[in-house]
Amino acid sequence: MRGFQATEAGWQAILEPEEARILLSLSRQLQSLLADSLEPDALADGAVRRLLPDAYRDDPEAAEEWRRLSRRGLVESKVAHAATLSRALAAPAIASEPTTITLDADDALDWVRAVGDLRLVIADRIGIVVDGDEGTTAEPGLRELYDWLAWIQDDLVRVFESGEGGADGDE
Repeated sequence: MRGFQATEAGWQAILEPEEARILLSLSRQLQSLLADSLEPDALADGAVRRLLPDAYRDDPEAAEEWRRLSRRGLVESKVAHAATLSRALAAPAIASEPTTITLDADDALDWVRAVGDLRLVIADRIGIVVDGDEGTTAEPGLRELYDWLAWIQDDLVRVFESGEGGADGDE
């Protein structure tokens, strides 16, 4: 993947087909995990607990009330962010050569959020508690995937915050 660049149309990056396929697969897995997170036993999964943390850690009753009232909406929002990622990656994933994707401001924010959620899931799977940890699991490739997602997220935030790009040129 070549880093994001600001353009008049938004923010663009060039993805290799294999990169797009990996990101698309991860996005679909995230959507599935989130859909399953509404099941009663979902909180047994540490990744789900990271994606949907209790709002009141010291008050179990208030935390349960928050889950009852807010969890579905939060899950739907996170699924929508991941779906934005999937839509942008669908064509590049089946391409035979590198493909340019263009994100508008809303899509760029959804990407940052979805990639952040993917990092939370992978961090849980490899035992990363805080940024900078090496993790406790030597699962082949997961640490590299985590670092790659961090680079994508950081790069998009960098170019997004530069104040350049956007359909009207002043986003």
